[in-house]
Amino acid sequence: MAPGGRLVVEALVGGLRQRAWTLLTLSAFLVLAAAGAAGPMFAEASDNAAFQARRDQIPATARQNDAAVVRLSANVGPSVQDQQRVIDDLRQVDGLTEPDLTGGSVGAELAKPRFWGSTAAFKDKKERGRLFAVGEPAQQLVAVGNPTGNDGVWIPEPMATELGVRPGDQITVAVVVGNRGTPRKATANVDGVYRVDHGGRLPADPAGRTKWALRTGDTPGDTEYHTLPAYLLIGDVATIERLAATVDDQILWAVEAALRPGTTLSESRRTADGVDKLRRYYASSLAVDGDDPLALDFASGIGRIVATAQATTETVRQRTRPVEWAAIAVGLASVLAVALLSARRREQELRHTAAVGMSPVTVGGLWLLENLLPAVVGAGLGWLVAWQLVARLGPPGAIVESLGPAAVTAVSAAGTGVIIVALVGAAAAARRVRPAPPATPGRAVPYGLILIIVALVAAAGLSTAEGARGVDLLVPLLVLVAVGVVAGRLPGLLSGGGRMPSSPARAVVWLARRRLGSGGTERRLAVLVVTAGLGMLLFALSALHSTEVSSDDRIAVAAGAEGVATVPGSWAFDDQAPSAPPEDPSKPRPEGPVPGVRVPPLPGGNTMVWRADVRTPLDDAQKDLLVIDPARFREVALWGSGPDLAAARAAVSTLAERPTEADGTPRAIVVADPSADDVPIVRVTVGYGAENLSVAERVNAFPGMRGRSAYVVAADPMLGRLGVDDPRLRPRTELGTNMLFIQTFLWSAGGEPGVLAVTDPRGVQLERINTAAALREDAAYIATSRARGYQLAIAGYLALLAVLTLCIYAQRTAVVRRPTDLMLARIGLGRARVRRARTLEFVLLAGTAFAFAVAGVAALIPLAGRLLDDQPGLLPRLAFELSPTGIGITAGAALVATVLAVLATERTGVEEAAYRDN
Repeated sequence: MAPGGRLVVEALVGGLRQRAWTLLTLSAFLVLAAAGAAGPMFAEASDNAAFQARRDQIPATARQNDAAVVRLSANVGPSVQDQQRVIDDLRQVDGLTEPDLTGGSVGAELAKPRFWGSTAAFKDKKERGRLFAVGEPAQQLVAVGNPTGNDGVWIPEPMATELGVRPGDQITVAVVVGNRGTPRKATANVDGVYRVDHGGRLPADPAGRTKWALRTGDTPGDTEYHTLPAYLLIGDVATIERLAATVDDQILWAVEAALRPGTTLSESRRTADGVDKLRRYYASSLAVDGDDPLALDFASGIGRIVATAQATTETVRQRTRPVEWAAIAVGLASVLAVALLSARRREQELRHTAAVGMSPVTVGGLWLLENLLPAVVGAGLGWLVAWQLVARLGPPGAIVESLGPAAVTAVSAAGTGVIIVALVGAAAAARRVRPAPPATPGRAVPYGLILIIVALVAAAGLSTAEGARGVDLLVPLLVLVAVGVVAGRLPGLLSGGGRMPSSPARAVVWLARRRLGSGGTERRLAVLVVTAGLGMLLFALSALHSTEVSSDDRIAVAAGAEGVATVPGSWAFDDQAPSAPPEDPSKPRPEGPVPGVRVPPLPGGNTMVWRADVRTPLDDAQKDLLVIDPARFREVALWGSGPDLAAARAAVSTLAERPTEADGTPRAIVVADPSADDVPIVRVTVGYGAENLSVAERVNAFPGMRGRSAYVVAADPMLGRLGVDDPRLRPRTELGTNMLFIQTFLWSAGGEPGVLAVTDPRGVQLERINTAAALREDAAYIATSRARGYQLAIAGYLALLAVLTLCIYAQRTAVVRRPTDLMLARIGLGRARVRRARTLEFVLLAGTAFAFAVAGVAALIPLAGRLLDDQPGLLPRLAFELSPTGIGITAGAALVATVLAVLATERTGVEEAAYRDN
């Protein structure tokens, strides 16, 4: 084989035969490929997780316009056969379940304004009811008793009770048009009796289904009470069509389908496009006049759900995209660093290639071939690692379509890294082939000082900026690199020289100090990299802890409790609540608490909270007055895990112990109101009156804040002072008698189910339910959480790079110092003491790097809040603090680096390669 061919073969296989250096090269390409592949996978998983979360948020009471379903009612013909065209069109839309055909009576709507009645009769009793068709009634209804037969109708339980009907009986269905019309009748067997929902009209859904709940508003209405849905006589399609033809009723048919479970966001987007296209087609070919009962009716929430999820994913992508590019940049920088270290490591080889006349292009090509196999293996392993990391630790969404594009990006990233290595090799060879002409020696560039200045400028820019931008994510790394520059100088100050001490014990310390002074630039660079890597790991872990605490606290402040419902009044939950006493205009209004008024007793995990708008003479801002039951409030409210809400919880305990002053003045917790900082008594205006509040505690945040200052008081002393305006009194009329606008809320630690468990048994109509679970799905919180994961992955790699750097430095120094170590061992120092000195050296290096890493992260505390806080206007403020767990993990990484460095030096022999020192 020709020399050129032999060099090619040696270069191809040589990249996998360099032991520790092969591992370092492979690791660099692996991380670079993983950074490139993780982006598409992470984006798809995040998109699908947001979409699934949005689907899970759809309540059972949602309308079909808001749910992941399609309902198409097109008057293409009166018979069932005419609907086959609509069914086939809906089948053509990808991502939908098999369409269901339903039909409801529309005779009353067509007969307007004439009277139209539809009844079901049994013996001498009759009840209003209208026909409705479904595919399989027995599968879609909850049976009461034992059903029988399959060619009749199912009737609701209230109707069966009123008529005295049981399954197997025969009823008469009659339709009459006009006040003097002749009823048209048909007989039908009762196949079964079905249970109705809480409203008492529509069928109840079987467990795990919501079809009937989604049909609310789309079923025939009652012919007498027009605001209520009618009782439905439900049968299969053939039975209802037969009955309708006999009694001269008309059925308006509708085709329903749902989005298939497990559908991804991209698939749902295509489904939404198909549904929208179908809607436009029917809208352009059929009547759309809303006054026509047979007009086109199209309902679907798929497009809205997709759009909402897409808005969330865009917010997430804006936050994570700079981190993704930063990860790729770190990977490329790592490959570049490995290439530069390789050029220094192969200095002798490069001189020989120049001496034998090998061109720089040839050297670059050989370096490319040498790193080709490590790059291929690294790309494959990087793709696999990215897949597993995103699948196991990333967003809880499916990863399906991005696997192919991720493989392409992994290969592209690795290919770019190979080209970088080749360019470095060619440039290094070119310096040897064409050395620079002699010139006056110039001063060395103070790179360390430049890095420190750049870090200071970047930090100053971040501290004065209005908000953090993508480039600001580099500020922690720049600061830690600058700290690493200082740390790299410290071992040199600890070095010692002179003659070897006579005491063997002191000789170990002498040799370790001597080694610290002999590393030069490589030692400073190694300490810099180790410091920056460990510092980034600690910063990421501390940021993870701080942002988690901040998110929990802000959700607690915004939500108040897991579930908060707006209710008509607390009297709805108190059977003993007294009514508001009548007022006599000729007499003054009574003052003081109304006898018998109280905070209503509620099941555990629930409490009442009242809110009113108040003003103070201290400023012109409107504030909130929160009235609570302090003892129950502590058990129900969300308290997060940060110091601000811990102080608020302690303040509530103080308020519970002493809600009033000795003279009866209510005590108040002042929340985020700087105007009341030095004021012991605050006079607040409530409605047309004013009350003095004694300041009990001052806190920065409180559960249930609405973004403005608040005063928190106990219920009994505060509401009792309102007299007949006490919101706990039962109003005398439906319009109410309270002259003050005080909102009443039910707070529950059980979320929405906990709220409904209290309100449903009493039939309380809720105005609104807000939950902490819905807030946790806010795009801003999701984006922050997803970005934290990426930042932690980058920091973990930098920590790994720090460990490998210390190992490579240990190996290189061991080769250089091997003759000296042998000589010292033979003249009496001994091999054991040489090993102890070597170990002490790396302990001091790693310890110095760890100490400066902690100090560097501590220096970032004033800037971290601005860097990490995506919503700086929210309370409580993000407080960055060093994580004790993070310090422990970082110390463990430093220990691992020390142990591996010592082991790397133990395996180095005298006979190592002449050209390469590994």
